Amino acid sequence: MSSEKKGLKNNMNALSKEKFLIRDDEIFMRMNLAERIQHFILIITFLILIVTGLPLLFYNIKFLKSLFSIEQSFYTRGILHRAAAVAMILNLIWHTLYTVFTSRGRNNFKEMIPKFKDLKDAFKIFWHNTGLTRFLYRRGILKKFFASHPYWLFEKPPKYGRYNFIEKFEYWAVGWGSVVMIISGFFMWNVELSLSIFPLWAHNIFIILHGYEAILAFLAVIIWHMYNVHLNPESFPMSKIWVNGKITGKELRILHPLEYKKILENRMKADQSNQRE
Repeated sequence: MSSEKKGLKNNMNALSKEKFLIRDDEIFMRMNLAERIQHFILIITFLILIVTGLPLLFYNIKFLKSLFSIEQSFYTRGILHRAAAVAMILNLIWHTLYTVFTSRGRNNFKEMIPKFKDLKDAFKIFWHNTGLTRFLYRRGILKKFFASHPYWLFEKPPKYGRYNFIEKFEYWAVGWGSVVMIISGFFMWNVELSLSIFPLWAHNIFIILHGYEAILAFLAVIIWHMYNVHLNPESFPMSKIWVNGKITGKELRILHPLEYKKILENRMKADQSNQRE
């Protein structure tokens, strides 16, 4: 048998072995019940905060003025806004305790820590999506350079582990964004305390920070998060992970190939150990 045929046979055997150890329809738990509840509370409180908070920033819009035309509507808005804020803070405390005191929470947190690879992945996916270097190569521009350095063609997207750089960015953005909103919102809620500690201009900065951070968070969720999680071609029309917490072997192989490889390697080691016994 030629080396080429032998190599092809080995690749086919390895592929069949992989399919045997991780089926495409196998179900993996990506978000357990506690994590899904935390995520759901975050969704609900975020929506209430946006609906009851942003109208204050754009009060001159005719449609938004009508929301406060009913008697007691402004007072009710304030109560709902503060109640949602307290609920979000309690949910953040729960998530922190979950992260510190459970092994799964600690493992998830470790996976969320940014690495240099995330910076390289962001660089790679940018040039892969633009396709500029591949376009230049096809047009014969810098052809010798790209032939000698195929890395710069960015022909394939980067491979991700349990969390990609986008998910990590969103996670930490929620963290620092929550800190900004909690601190600024606390002093906006307690105006007398704020003015007894800080000058008026500092209190005004709290108001500005709170408003613009809210706009930034709203746009990040509507544009960035919704597309990357639900509207991208791999998940369209919606990822169901936030509902049932499940991901299939096929989705794991496509979206998180490094995690898939890690699971596969562990199973292959276990399978070999069982065969020796």
